[in-house]
Amino acid sequence: MVNDFSNPDGKTGVKNLFTMRKSADFKRFCARKSAVAMPSWLNNGLIFASYAVVIAAVTVVLHRAVGLEPSSAILIGAVLLLFAGQAHALVGRHSERALLETELRGLRSVTAAMSRDMEKLQEHVAELETSLDHQTAARNEQLSSEVRLVETLVKGLAESVEAGVNTSSPARRAADRTSEPVLDQTRLPLEGDVAEPVTEGEMIETIRASLEENRVDLYLQPIVTLPQRRTRFYEGLTRLRGSEGEIIMPGDYMRVAEPAGMMPVVDNLLLFRCVQVVRRLVARSRDIGVFCNISAHSLLDAEFFPQFVEFMEHNDDLTGHMYFEFSQAAYDGLGPIEKASLEALRALGFRFSLDHVSRLDMNLSELYDMGFRFVKVPADMLLGDLRGTGSLVRADDIKALFERNGIDLIAERIENERAAVSVLDLNIGYGQGFLFGEPRAVREDALSAPSDPAADPREELRQVRI
Repeated sequence: MVNDFSNPDGKTGVKNLFTMRKSADFKRFCARKSAVAMPSWLNNGLIFASYAVVIAAVTVVLHRAVGLEPSSAILIGAVLLLFAGQAHALVGRHSERALLETELRGLRSVTAAMSRDMEKLQEHVAELETSLDHQTAARNEQLSSEVRLVETLVKGLAESVEAGVNTSSPARRAADRTSEPVLDQTRLPLEGDVAEPVTEGEMIETIRASLEENRVDLYLQPIVTLPQRRTRFYEGLTRLRGSEGEIIMPGDYMRVAEPAGMMPVVDNLLLFRCVQVVRRLVARSRDIGVFCNISAHSLLDAEFFPQFVEFMEHNDDLTGHMYFEFSQAAYDGLGPIEKASLEALRALGFRFSLDHVSRLDMNLSELYDMGFRFVKVPADMLLGDLRGTGSLVRADDIKALFERNGIDLIAERIENERAAVSVLDLNIGYGQGFLFGEPRAVREDALSAPSDPAADPREELRQVRI
């Protein structure tokens, strides 16, 4: 189809297309006309016969009425016949030439229109190439600035933590080195070995080293639809690795990292990698999303949160695919500053999820107004006695209650088939737990490798995980 790409309304292209269609219709009409018309030789023969009959009649009249000799009358008739034939041929050639010139003018007009449209198409393609180059350069620069931002935050935090540890009191350092158990011990679960107790100072040093050396891994756990068990979302989880490869769980490092002010850096790394994963997954399937856990301490960080909002402004096309998740305890402790931070994210189009729920007596309309669209409730709470949770409705009516307020319910920590069947009886739409898939680490090469548009989405999801 010929179109005018430089004109938004495409009127020129439509006009050219109409001209081409008229020319095509005219040609088809001529073809049909020539198909039903008699052959030219027969037509010319009949005309010549008509001329001959008329001139023969004139010759007879000249001989009988005028009294000319037969030879003279025949000679005059022959001259008249020759003149009539030449006149007919001249008129026919003139008509054919006029028709041919008309067709040539039409062809020139169509050819010129096609040439103009081709030039405009080439200009449009050149503009697209230039725009794509600029967008690619801008995206590369944005990614480079994001990487530099993360590196700067990690190094700055590592230096501040190291300075804080070095300036701690000698008595505290001596207490950390003692072999007797202390009250604020935290355990590092070692893979393949029995965990040994470590002190808070040692844990801070371990976290600092993990952040500084980028030993921060992103894990994804699927959230499936029920009863189809089709993966609809993933939850992004952060794990730190010690110097010997031991995995440090969030429950171990968060209670130390939050008072030390390290959680904004952990959240920044998690956010950056979640964005990479979401972009890679969305390129394969639009019907996918990732829940990204954010600490309430990050909402109060005056240095981290403005950069966080600016980063998400550059990625606002991921709204509907990224959901920020907060615990119920963090939600209950939100102050004016934290609520303003959530409102800034909500204004960008991002929505939230509530997890670690211990009570069901929550204000659902307020949750919806603040941008919460999902609430995760443990399966054992849904299947147990709800009287201790503050719920005002029966378990069978919980889903309907949440849906009336525009919030979807996710049953989490489903570990066996019996619990899955019981959750299905409550008509819960989403489920999460080890029964559907355990958290798996995302490979570094899966984050950095370019996406292939022709790849199979299911294969891509497998490649993102170990």
